[in-house]
Amino acid sequence: MECNGWKNRETWLVNVWYMDGMPDYFAEMDVFHVEHEELRDAVMYIAEECEALSQLKPGLLSDFISGCWADVDWRELAQSLNANLASMEEEAAA
Repeated sequence: MECNGWKNRETWLVNVWYMDGMPDYFAEMDVFHVEHEELRDAVMYIAEECEALSQLKPGLLSDFISGCWADVDWRELAQSLNANLASMEEEAAA
């Protein structure tokens, strides 16, 4: 079910909580195109390291979180990110 213009609620939530910083995160490494797997890995790394998700004990909460990650449309997020990165690359070249 669509949520605020995104494929689903899980995708929208990742956009809300993580995507504002992703253009700068990748641009600082001179990366101006990101495959969806790279984006997924970066977001999940940040979530696990910065939000202590890796310290969750097995149980209902960790199962819920794992299930939500599987529903995120990483391709849709990467497409949006790549549009932002392309603009940043053009600005840097000008």
